[in-house]
Amino acid sequence: MSPEDAAEPVANTRHSSEDGHVAMEPIWTRNVAEELHYVIQKYSRSTLDENDEDTFDVTMVAEYAPEIFNYMRELENKLVPDPNYMDNQDELKWEMRSVLIDWVVQVHSRFNLLPETLYLTVNYIDRFLSKRKVSLSRFQLVGAVALFIAAKYEEINCPTVQEVAYMADNAYSIDDFLKAERFMIDVLEFDMGWPGPMSFLRRTSKADDYDYETRTLAKYFLEITIMDSKFVASSPSWLAAGAHYLSRKLLNRGGWTELHVFYSGYTESQLRPLAEVLLQNCRDAETNHRAIFEKYQERRYRRSSSFVQEYLETVEQ
Repeated sequence: MSPEDAAEPVANTRHSSEDGHVAMEPIWTRNVAEELHYVIQKYSRSTLDENDEDTFDVTMVAEYAPEIFNYMRELENKLVPDPNYMDNQDELKWEMRSVLIDWVVQVHSRFNLLPETLYLTVNYIDRFLSKRKVSLSRFQLVGAVALFIAAKYEEINCPTVQEVAYMADNAYSIDDFLKAERFMIDVLEFDMGWPGPMSFLRRTSKADDYDYETRTLAKYFLEITIMDSKFVASSPSWLAAGAHYLSRKLLNRGGWTELHVFYSGYTESQLRPLAEVLLQNCRDAETNHRAIFEKYQERRYRRSSSFVQEYLETVEQ
C-alpha cells in the first residue's frame, strides 16, 4: 500500500491465525500519508546533489537510486510469504520454525556468509512453506536447501552441496539435496530475487551519514526478527527502518528526523510499535534467539547484544 493510496484511516492491519498467531504490519493513516507526501515533496530532487559523496561514487548509482528502491518496494510486496501458513501444515508448528532458523543462523555463521544470504534463506523457507506441506522429517532439508540456493544467489564463494549436507549431519543424501533444490526453485517459480532488509537499512543509514555504530546495533535488532513468527510477512523495508529507529533511541542519537522519514519511507508513529516489540524480544534473549545473541556478543559486532542487555538492566533498575 502506497502513501497515496492511504486516503482514509486504516485500522491496525494485522493478520490473526487460528492458533492466535498475530502478524505485524505498519499502520497506514491519513496523517501518515500526509507526512510522507510532505517529506517526499521537500527532499526529492530532479538533479544530483554535488555535495553528496554518493553522487561521485559509481558503485552507489545515485542517479538510479529512487527508481531502484521504488522497484524493491514493489518486489517486497510481491514476494511475501503467507503470514499464517502454519495453519495449513499438519506436522509443523511455529516453535519448530524457531528451532530451524536458529540452526540456519549457526550454519550461516560457520560458513561466514553474507547477511543478505541469511535473510534470503529465511524468505525462501517461509515462501516454500506457504505453498507446500512438509513433513517433520523433511523440515531440516527445507532449511538446508534454502541456504544452499540463497548462497548461490548472493555469494562469490558458496559452500558445496557436500558441505551443506554435512552440516545437516548427513541426514539426507546428495541426491535428496539436488532433487529438493530443483523442486524448491520450481515451487518458488524462479522468483529468487527477494529484496532483503540490508539494502533498506543502508538506505536509511544515509540519513545518519552511514554511522557505523548505529547501523551495527540495528543489524542485531534486524536479525532477531527472523526468529519471531510475527514478522514472517512483514516488509523488510519496515523492519529495517524499525531496527534503525530503535538503535538510534538506545544510542541517544536524537529523534526520527525528516531525512530518516524520507530515506526509510516510514514515520515515527509507524515504527514505535515495532521498536517496542523488538526491545521486548531482547528481554529473554538467550531463550528467544540464543544463536543470534551469542553471535552479536563478538567484538566485530561491537558486542551489541550485551549492550542491549546492559541497557535493559539500567532501565529496569
